[in-house]
Amino acid sequence: MIRPGWRRLKTARKSSIFLIALSAAAVLFSGVVLLGGPAPSRPPAQSDALAHNGLSGFTPPSRPSALFIGDVYTIGPEGGPTPDSGYPCLTATKMGWYCSVVAQDGTGYVSGGPGHRLRKEYGVRDTDSTSISERFPRLRELYRADVVVLDAGRNDIRFDMADFRNAFERTLRQAMQAWPNSRIVVIAPFLIAQPAIHPPGLSGETIGDQLEAVLRSSPDFDAVTLVDPAALKWFDGVDTSKFTADDGVHPNVLGEQKIAELLTAALTHAGLANVT
Repeated sequence: MIRPGWRRLKTARKSSIFLIALSAAAVLFSGVVLLGGPAPSRPPAQSDALAHNGLSGFTPPSRPSALFIGDVYTIGPEGGPTPDSGYPCLTATKMGWYCSVVAQDGTGYVSGGPGHRLRKEYGVRDTDSTSISERFPRLRELYRADVVVLDAGRNDIRFDMADFRNAFERTLRQAMQAWPNSRIVVIAPFLIAQPAIHPPGLSGETIGDQLEAVLRSSPDFDAVTLVDPAALKWFDGVDTSKFTADDGVHPNVLGEQKIAELLTAALTHAGLANVT
């Protein structure tokens, strides 16, 4: 049931669901990605799970800390100037936060988890894959986070959307339980060259619309911030080729910087600049 007080792109209510859209003039993947297969992986050096602190090996209490949990898109550009040149830590730096990133190739809210494992593969991944939520218990022990950002779902497009919504809701509730005092941010699945991703058979709805429906369904999610790159048109009318790597999929250095610029503006508008 949708609560009558919910309004789109309004800030009067306590919910901070922000719809951040990327228009999709260009089709990024061939049909195999959006209609069946998982998103392309980075080259082997960038495809394994990793975690790093963007600004320091420890987190002093005087500065907020952000934990980004996601798929390979969040790792950063291959051959980037520093390990922290991906958009998560560039954004965190702009927001004045310490940064940690935990990313894994092939993961998602459904993808990578039970029944959908991606097995250890030499030169591709060092361990069997996990879903986003399966990482929470260990991450809760490792990271104190004032802001937890979930940036996944690109690998889930091939699944039934009812299963996807259920998995997303479970993941979100588990994140809220793991970090009960943290601000939770969800970034809807996007790709630079195809920011508005339309799952098959949904009459033009985007994947972000699916996440929005879950967040609208319960007051438990009023404090969650949704950044949906299909409604605020980040790359609308822009030639995105200069922002992607040679594979045409993942961000290059310029792409990481541009996403960080847009994401910083969205988070600031959502009031997260005042996180303590």
